[in-house]
Amino acid sequence: MRAQLLLLAATLLTACSAPAATLAAATGTPSIPSSSSTPTIRPSPTLTPPPTEPPCRSQPGTVRTDEIEDPALGRTLPYRIYLPPCYTERPLPSYPTLYLLHGLASTDSQWDDLGIDETATRLIQSGEIPPLLIVMPWERRGLDYLTDLPDVLVPTIQRLYRAAPERSARAIGGLSRGAGWALRIGLQRPDLFTAVGLHSPAVLTPDLYYLPDWLEAIPSGIEPSLWIDIGDHDPLLAPTEELRAILDQADYPYEWTLDPGRHEPAYWIDHLETYLRWYARPWETASPAASP
Repeated sequence: MRAQLLLLAATLLTACSAPAATLAAATGTPSIPSSSSTPTIRPSPTLTPPPTEPPCRSQPGTVRTDEIEDPALGRTLPYRIYLPPCYTERPLPSYPTLYLLHGLASTDSQWDDLGIDETATRLIQSGEIPPLLIVMPWERRGLDYLTDLPDVLVPTIQRLYRAAPERSARAIGGLSRGAGWALRIGLQRPDLFTAVGLHSPAVLTPDLYYLPDWLEAIPSGIEPSLWIDIGDHDPLLAPTEELRAILDQADYPYEWTLDPGRHEPAYWIDHLETYLRWYARPWETASPAASP
């Protein structure tokens, strides 16, 4: 019995004198690092901030007024031009250009007063149409639109602004009498304009007479796209139907819209977005986006 007690005492004495690491291993308890050890610090991941909208994209487009003094004109040619958002702050190399002509007894302010600039800004900022220039000349007495617009105004806009030089990036349209001018100029100068828009058109009888000749003279392959719209209570509906009959007889394609409305600003205001979407449709893939 005495021998068994001596053996037990020796076993306990050996266990108490064992190193801490041995005890930890024996009991399964993790060891505690010494105070001299340096912990490894892992840096927190860096979050990439979301892209911010260029400040100019939140700003509206601007309308400038100017005039051309050219001895060939005999008098000045006033015009307004709409410049899209980012035109100055983040400019693109070039922009498609839309020429919009006013109606009889109106001025270069008519399209501006209807809200074409606010409408264009809204559609550009929402990404529905690409950035574009809109030129609104004033047909003053003594000017000859048929030559002054293509030969003087268009080159001036090309020189002073970043207007794309290609025919495919240029369109012309008008309302009422301005639509009659757009038809005459656009079809006789298909080398300059890729699209012609006629909104509530007031086309003179002589122009209807010469229209078949204009259509026949257009070189193959550069026929301008043609749009016609008018209100169902517009007094110019009958001559517009005559215009359509001539186009149908010549088998010339066009887009036609007859909507409720009269020959008045309320009708045109309701259609501004439709007009701009149609003009800009060929430019949606050809023009770069306004944002970088």
